[in-house]
Amino acid sequence: MKSIMFCTSFSRDVHSWESRYQRWLDYYQDVPIDVVKRILIDDGSPYIPPQEVIKSVAHDAPLAGVDDKNILIRFEDNLGRQSIEAYPGWWRSFLHSIEVAKALGADKIIHIESDAFVLSQKLADFINKTESGWHVLWAQRYRFPETAIQVICRDQFDVFEQFKDAHPTLEFTDIAERLLPFTSVDPRYKGDRYSEFKKNRWIFRSRKFEWIPFFKHPYFWEPIPNDADFVTQTIARQSVTFRGKAK
Repeated sequence: MKSIMFCTSFSRDVHSWESRYQRWLDYYQDVPIDVVKRILIDDGSPYIPPQEVIKSVAHDAPLAGVDDKNILIRFEDNLGRQSIEAYPGWWRSFLHSIEVAKALGADKIIHIESDAFVLSQKLADFINKTESGWHVLWAQRYRFPETAIQVICRDQFDVFEQFKDAHPTLEFTDIAERLLPFTSVDPRYKGDRYSEFKKNRWIFRSRKFEWIPFFKHPYFWEPIPNDADFVTQTIARQSVTFRGKAK
């Protein structure tokens, strides 16, 4: 199947680009997920990397003649995020992926957010071999669908378009995890938002102590387990390594 991989993006400056989005591109350069293009769909960022770093095109520009493996597809205006449940910038970028898939003649959309990393060959194989359905993973500690990694196959493209057409104003009543019409939540793969998991800080467990530099030390945070298949909401202090067959 002809597959594309995408994440949503917003870069305030060169540091945010390099520490997050360039990191994502560099990581998936070597992970054996079979895609014809890796795409960032951007919410009107004030910083645009140079064309020699990544090819950038307007969201309404034709894609048929763009041969680059990595592409930044950009909306001019920034919609951003207003609250926990109101994040039209993300929704616009996410929903635009179906238009990108159609323009490129793709059979599968692989959505992996810029702070999400596939760590195991087992999960990479699942992503590559899946040919039907709309799949998300499972956040084990929160017991919640994890939509930072999704596989959307061609048999669900009509469903995707119907969902997109039903929300032209990008106004939603709940978060994506409760609204997206995925067909499967797969609990077989171990992973979570490990950046949020703290070790016991004794009498200092309250969040009011988090400003103290001492408690920012990695010792006070749970590491990514060695047998994890994925990690999401990764932050700078977390090192990620693919444990499988690199390209």
